[in-house]
Amino acid sequence: MAVPTQRLASLKGRHPVSANPGITSGDLGHRLLLQAGDVVTVIASASLGAWSLSHFIPIRAGRLGISEIVVSLIAMMTAFHLHGLYRRPASRLRPSRWWRTAVVSRALPTAVLITLAVDALVLHGDRMTLTAAVMMVAPAAILVPAGRRLVVRKFYPTVPRILVLGTGPISDRLTSRLKRCNDVCVVGHVDDEVQRGEQVLGGIAELADVCIEHRIDRIVVAFPRSSDATVLEALRGVESQVFISEVPRYFELHNWRSETEDLEGVTIFNLPGTSLGALDRVLKRLLDLTLSTCALVAAAPILLVIAIAIKLDSPGPVFFRQKRTGQRGQTFWIFKFRSMTADAGESRYSVAHSNEAEGPMFKIKDDPRITRVGAIIRKTSLDELPQFINVIRGEMSLVGPRPFPTEDASRIDGAAITRVDVKPGITGLWQISGRSDLTYADLQHLDSIYVRSWSLIWDLRILLKTPQTVFKRDGAY
Repeated sequence: MAVPTQRLASLKGRHPVSANPGITSGDLGHRLLLQAGDVVTVIASASLGAWSLSHFIPIRAGRLGISEIVVSLIAMMTAFHLHGLYRRPASRLRPSRWWRTAVVSRALPTAVLITLAVDALVLHGDRMTLTAAVMMVAPAAILVPAGRRLVVRKFYPTVPRILVLGTGPISDRLTSRLKRCNDVCVVGHVDDEVQRGEQVLGGIAELADVCIEHRIDRIVVAFPRSSDATVLEALRGVESQVFISEVPRYFELHNWRSETEDLEGVTIFNLPGTSLGALDRVLKRLLDLTLSTCALVAAAPILLVIAIAIKLDSPGPVFFRQKRTGQRGQTFWIFKFRSMTADAGESRYSVAHSNEAEGPMFKIKDDPRITRVGAIIRKTSLDELPQFINVIRGEMSLVGPRPFPTEDASRIDGAAITRVDVKPGITGLWQISGRSDLTYADLQHLDSIYVRSWSLIWDLRILLKTPQTVFKRDGAY
């Protein structure tokens, strides 16, 4: 059956069309280019480390020369192979996520051990010290990801073209997430029993033809309406031509700490338990106190300027205080810069019919109660700065679920109930994933994922990504 012309036309108008295959094609040329780029950056890493050590701590340098740089090169390239840095990117939905500094860093201890072993066996162990081995591989944590991005940008400027197998609420949520990623392109959907208003490229039986016509690199299976037998038959017909990813049936229970286990040919997912123990809470609290105190001191001039601007712009107090629900359901008074008129609380019910958010959330993009200064500080998130006071007082954390007003918090249900196990945060997964552009279902899922898979490293990653989100201003209103 041919794909309806009007459907193709509408999709081509919404998504970019590329003449080249995406970077996930997994061909030999792509892997060789990555390896060639890594050779250059690894040599640069070893040379930089050797030069720095020889000039600043010569007593720990040993006798470093060309042979030691070659040893480091061999060791690092071997470590990258052992850690799957040339195998896994091609199989991942977003390959560039496998090139982050944290991922490359996991291979570096292996590289150090291999470097010392080769030095001991080949160079008789009299030229390379442990300090030298560490210094020569350490810069690779930054240089290798940077080099790979340059290689991809130069030789593979296109992005993977993705076809979503399925329609409906879960498929829509997946598509909205993918569209916020600049390193993938959602081409369209394929499904049977399509509801009125949904636009797809074809049915399940046409999957192979759609993949060829639209040069699909990857299929993401997201709860299609057809039977399992029909879907499996269609996927088996294309699995040798395109990569396939799947959204797990109970994806709300999974997180990055989930593990797979083989049970006589059947893949089992093992779900992790809550990871926020007593020691973790102490470390998180120390991080909150340290960074919040420094932030308040550094931002003092900005706070003063904003306070004066609010006073000059409209009558009313500088600060907005409201009861919010925190950890274990306890209430506290949140501090924010006032961005609305002084009577905004009383007039909320007069604008309730304009609410654009779902569930217990209340948001109006062009809220008439917002003042001129308020529009600026909300768009730049500067109205949130006084919440560092709540963090120092122990009522909030730097990272955590979004704090809801008490009357809205009582309506939260589903997976989001786990949010009461931790303190609410100034920033969090919700804030860096789309903010007010997200649905209530997204918020439920993100809150649950954060609580059940917490780690200090994850908190630091969210904090580092927050400024980028603030500058982009997506979903800020």
